Amino acid sequence: MSRLRRYLHFGLAGTVGFLLDAAVVTLATTGLQISPVPAQIIAFSVAVIATWNINRRWTFSEHASQNWIHELARYVAANSTGAAVNNGTYLLLIYSFSLCASEPALAVAAGSMAGMIFNYWGSKKLVFRN
Repeated sequence: MSRLRRYLHFGLAGTVGFLLDAAVVTLATTGLQISPVPAQIIAFSVAVIATWNINRRWTFSEHASQNWIHELARYVAANSTGAAVNNGTYLLLIYSFSLCASEPALAVAAGSMAGMIFNYWGSKKLVFRN
């Protein structure tokens, strides 16, 4: 697969992850009245599992492992830096800007973009390698 195509696939998987993340945060905060931080913990967990599944089946399919449990564990571990950047950005915005506290999906978007570069590198170099 060409490098550009892989970037596009990874970006599309990330977009799905973002949409899931934002939808779960919105549902949890508005529908279930959960505060933004626990809502993000739930939403981020859903998004990580979804993006791993998409990336293993589509973006890095030629490097997917037969042992999917170990692969998922590596994916979560390898993307922990991206998750820290993502969630750190989210928390910074939620606690610093009232607009983000009242509209947490905006903070989700900023966090997702900030963490994407770390997640791609971790996925390519540590999880779905030759």
